[in-house]
Amino acid sequence: MTYADPLSIPATAAADTRPAARAAALLLNAQFLCMWGAFFVLAPSIDWPASLDLPAAEMLPLLLDRFAAVFTGYSLYLAHAILLIPAAVAIHIALDLRGAMGGTATAFGALAGFAKMFGIVRWLFVMPALAAAWVAPDTSEGARAAISVTFDALNAHAGGVGELIGVGLFAGIWTVLLSISLLRRGWRATGLFGLAAAAGLFTTLPSVVGIESPILLTLSGIVWQIWTATLAIALWREAAR
Repeated sequence: MTYADPLSIPATAAADTRPAARAAALLLNAQFLCMWGAFFVLAPSIDWPASLDLPAAEMLPLLLDRFAAVFTGYSLYLAHAILLIPAAVAIHIALDLRGAMGGTATAFGALAGFAKMFGIVRWLFVMPALAAAWVAPDTSEGARAAISVTFDALNAHAGGVGELIGVGLFAGIWTVLLSISLLRRGWRATGLFGLAAAAGLFTTLPSVVGIESPILLTLSGIVWQIWTATLAIALWREAAR
């Protein structure tokens, strides 16, 4: 009796999945470029991501002063999150992920994109309004105190959903399940790299209880992005066969 791997792609179906493999590769590369585009715009303009820890009194005036760069950078960051959703679906088809495990993998990939979107949009729509209210000449100190509380609450809530749940948890689970599939296909290097990248994402979760390392958070994100580029290359090569 032979064992049918529910996550593996049958050889006879390889030709049918080639368009999806190409689409997945292009989407992964597009989100990779958007992510790094956001970094190279935001890092020099507002010292991102270190500036995420600034209080409202410093961050809100800085946001208005560098608004064009902030809007451009976070728009690219939002595009990166949105692209993860169709990428998860395209990868599902390209790798012929079947059964409950395959569906679960794709669901977590899409949820990772949605959660990141939720965490990002505050910088495009809510924070500029808070910044304008903060610097208005008729804003009282009491009003600024209320704005500061709102600023902190938004960062704690939306940031927690986007960075911890979206990146640390959902993207981590998605990466583990995809890596298992890749290992079963014989893509050993890409699969092992994916497991290592997922482990890095999971190390950010203890920040929920106050145990956090900004360096580890940044490095885990860089490693995961390099893995997505590696997966894109593997999928494109598979489609070219």
